[in-house]
Amino acid sequence: MNLLPLLILAAAASFARWQPALPGLPSHRVHSLEKESSDRLAEVPVSLQGNEALRKATNLFRGAIQGSETVAVEEDGSLLMLDKYNYVWHASADAAAPGGYRLADRPINYLGTGRPLGFKKDAQGNLIVCNSNQGLIKLQGSVVVLLSARVSDDSPIEPGSHITYANDLDISKDGTIYFTDSHDIPVLQNWGTARPWFDTFTSYLFGLYSGSKTGRLLAYYPNNRTTHVLAKGLWYANGVAVSADGSFVAVAETNQFRILRYWLKGPMAGSVDTLIDRLPGFPDGVSRASDGGFWVAMPGRRTGLLKALRIKSIRSILPWLPAWLKPKVSPWGALMKVSSNGQIKKFLEDPTGQHVAFVSAIEEERLDKLDQQGNTILRLFLGNIVQDYVSYLDITA
Repeated sequence: MNLLPLLILAAAASFARWQPALPGLPSHRVHSLEKESSDRLAEVPVSLQGNEALRKATNLFRGAIQGSETVAVEEDGSLLMLDKYNYVWHASADAAAPGGYRLADRPINYLGTGRPLGFKKDAQGNLIVCNSNQGLIKLQGSVVVLLSARVSDDSPIEPGSHITYANDLDISKDGTIYFTDSHDIPVLQNWGTARPWFDTFTSYLFGLYSGSKTGRLLAYYPNNRTTHVLAKGLWYANGVAVSADGSFVAVAETNQFRILRYWLKGPMAGSVDTLIDRLPGFPDGVSRASDGGFWVAMPGRRTGLLKALRIKSIRSILPWLPAWLKPKVSPWGALMKVSSNGQIKKFLEDPTGQHVAFVSAIEEERLDKLDQQGNTILRLFLGNIVQDYVSYLDITA
């Protein structure tokens, strides 16, 4: 008889009475969950189900780029990537190179301590980066400039608070930078590994286990260098994208499997509603598509473990289990195209993740060529928070 499940349950019951803090974080404890995400999934159109489209993707720089959450495309078609060690990499478009891009022999810059996640170029050509530990930073030439590490004192919500886990961003036409602070659980280095880095995934898991609904959407205003909180109470705030008309900001609430809208204009300005919920996977990066919709990356699918996580004692014991006892994340590659009013338009998948897995962000580029039927070709660049490569997939608009 396998006694392991019984031992785990017994330990869980003990932990429930003890209610320990998270490992290494004595001020962070496991919370009861007041509201749960629905078990029902959004209805993916039958015509979009069961595909293996991501197996046609081209993987780039395998073994050379470690965990670049996204890919930025320059005006000349070259690529920028930021690895998990905070180095900036450049790849030039080169038809003679494998996959059509040639990676530089060495990084072109270093951003200092921390872990880079979402990043974009601003109108002046500077690289704006969410650094999980530093906050919001700017690479201006070869100089790293800290834009924001705390909320301004004049913010109507949570003035003076620290930005603990900057995650993703988008930049509006007027230069305002909208970005997320995922939760109040810090990102720590994983000492003991051959080459330590700041481990955002462990911080994420601690937020999932603890039920910490402390994620926020923020705005940085470059004209007066202030940072305001726009929305709070999210269970891991993640991807960000400004709508095509600038009327709202889409933001992923990862652990609730939904994309929210924070309204900037109109009768609902200042309020939050839902663009789409009940997603089949954990939403990560959100980016605006050229037709006004949104691309949503989903690095992990929903599993039966989620029902167990509703039990506080289970969530209390999981952070303390040795690695070999913790549930494993099965490889899966998936991304979704959603219209500006929340309808599913595309669903692209590698069901087993054997070719592409753990897609964390999508950046769309319109190519200057047509397919045989005269349709515009889009190139989707796929960031990867886990793997040692990035990818691209060509599709028709």
